[in-house]
Amino acid sequence: MPTLKDIADRVGVSISTVSRAISNDVTRPVSKETRRKVLEVASEIRYDIKEELTPQAKKLQHPSEKSIGCIMPQSFFDFHPYFTAVMSGFRKKMHELGRTPAFFMSMEEVGSPEYLRSLIRETGVKGILAIAWYNKEQFEVLQEEGVCVLGVSLNYDSLSVPVVDCDRISAARAAVRHLIAQGHTKIGYIGGPTFSKELEGDERFSGYKVGMLEAGFGLNQSWIINTNWKVDMSYSLMSDMLVRLKEDERPTAMFCASDVLAIPALRAVSEKGYRIPQDIAFVGMDDIEFAQYTSPPLTSVQVPKTQIGEVAAKTLVDYLEGYYSLPLKVLLPFELVLRESSSFIKMER
Repeated sequence: MPTLKDIADRVGVSISTVSRAISNDVTRPVSKETRRKVLEVASEIRYDIKEELTPQAKKLQHPSEKSIGCIMPQSFFDFHPYFTAVMSGFRKKMHELGRTPAFFMSMEEVGSPEYLRSLIRETGVKGILAIAWYNKEQFEVLQEEGVCVLGVSLNYDSLSVPVVDCDRISAARAAVRHLIAQGHTKIGYIGGPTFSKELEGDERFSGYKVGMLEAGFGLNQSWIINTNWKVDMSYSLMSDMLVRLKEDERPTAMFCASDVLAIPALRAVSEKGYRIPQDIAFVGMDDIEFAQYTSPPLTSVQVPKTQIGEVAAKTLVDYLEGYYSLPLKVLLPFELVLRESSSFIKMER
């Protein structure tokens, strides 16, 4: 009698991959090509695929309970302190509402618009939580298939996608105003671009720019670091700036668009022998748990990460159940958490 192992050996994949391909497991899907090969071999050796209890079949029994999916970058499935908290809140609230997400997928796994269309039709999903994920062609497919999209960490003004988040422009502006209140006039920025690949389109950069201009300070391009959201780039580019600029040309403070980018920049400054905050002060954003354990502890804008996930889940469920229309923007409050990295010191230079 043919077995899953027989198929796995012929295709060159694991037994679990074969099982997921045959059962069409959309919670941990395989590629379209791999599934084609598996089904082809299964047919050749006359494997009875009816013996596999498909998760898809279970979904169809209770379509209303599994009508919401989630798509985000692959890197967030690994440990990412900000998005891990968002996902925790989303899962918790979905469980409280008696819902089970139809799937969690990476944007890399989604691949082509055609695959996304097939996925939507197979699962019957009616709502998608898009976490830091946007693709014009794929979003057009979702619209054509009548799937509502709610975003987290998406720029509403440039994408016109309903979002749940905090007011990142005001949050960044508050961080800059705090540094100005400490006597800083030379404030730099560390961040990354939006989906348009432009740093200037990010809301945190907009808040930084507003905070500087309303205080009468110009933007010095030598103090603006675009990391493309890569941790190692934050470290290396901060180190390069300290070497490249003379002492009187350097910023005396840095606002970082995320704590994940602030932490490597802090290390770069310390390794070059500069004092924090006496020589360069720092303010981050998100207030991840690690922020309080840096040396010195990092001042950061506290974003309600878990609550964002919870509100996103409730908003999607309420919309799909017909209670409310989908709001364009739900912005939760932020709070500036003061620590030693931006200590209350009036700068002499």
